[in-house]
Amino acid sequence: MVTRIILLIIIIVAFVAIFGNLTSQAAMSKAMENIQASVGIMAYSGEFVEIQQIVNEFFKLKEMGSSIEAEKFAEKLDERLNNLGLVKMYCQQGISTLDLAFEQDPYEKVQQICPALKNVSFARAVELFRLI
Repeated sequence: MVTRIILLIIIIVAFVAIFGNLTSQAAMSKAMENIQASVGIMAYSGEFVEIQQIVNEFFKLKEMGSSIEAEKFAEKLDERLNNLGLVKMYCQQGISTLDLAFEQDPYEKVQQICPALKNVSFARAVELFRLI
């Protein structure tokens, strides 16, 4: 209910800005991008909890090291992660959690796969997931 009200307010503000010609073309374009991102975030808000759970399980995967159990566990994580709408929308390819487990900087690798995360620092990403 609350998300619908917020979405309605965002849409009304966008229409006022567009039809009222209250902003410049560049500012309006930036506002539309922000609105689109906000709507996308609201639409996929349930997936953030799933991502947080997968990230927690990723740390378990890292501890498992290289084993058949780790490979099977990674396959399950990959399937859950790569079937999320956010991943499909913002990532250029599938994410392999087993590969990330052995990366020196896994978040940097995820930023390469999902360019939308390039403007989000690891510290900020951790902060966002704590709020969920």
